[in-house]
Amino acid sequence: MGLLQQLPCPISLVLFAVLLYSADTAFASVEEVNALLKWKETLPSANSSALTTWILNQNNGSSPSASTPCNWFGVSCNAEGSVTQLNLSNSGLSGTLETFSFSSFPNLAFVDLNTNKLSGPLPPQISSLPLVFLDLSTNEFSGNIPPEIGHLTNLETLHLVENQFNGPIPQEIGPVEVSF
Repeated sequence: MGLLQQLPCPISLVLFAVLLYSADTAFASVEEVNALLKWKETLPSANSSALTTWILNQNNGSSPSASTPCNWFGVSCNAEGSVTQLNLSNSGLSGTLETFSFSSFPNLAFVDLNTNKLSGPLPPQISSLPLVFLDLSTNEFSGNIPPEIGHLTNLETLHLVENQFNGPIPQEIGPVEVSF
């Protein structure tokens, strides 16, 4: 007779829910790890010194699912191991956000990429994040500010100063602290 069959029904349901939740959390972490590593691969090799800790932990035969970005430079996580903050300010990064998989980060609320050499357009997909704080100032972003920024309903602070954006400020941007 299995363990679940021996336990009273409410306890077995709780145990099942905990196991199911743990599986979902592990999946989210693997997706976040893969998304960060894929973005890192698109950045020029000169960026490697800032992101040297961004590697899979393969020690002692551990699988990629055992890897966590929570100890990587500039990455902070919640108690479940999901990425909540990305702070790579003044890290000497160049490249774009065009290949960054925004949809892979369901808990990413704080992004600080100021004082780098990131360029290209600001992808509208950034609006899929639950951002509260976004600082992209002092970079080389260009093009129009996407109106989808207005879909960031939790956003409290937006810094876009010292970039090469052109065009009007989208009216979809609501009452947030904005600097250009």
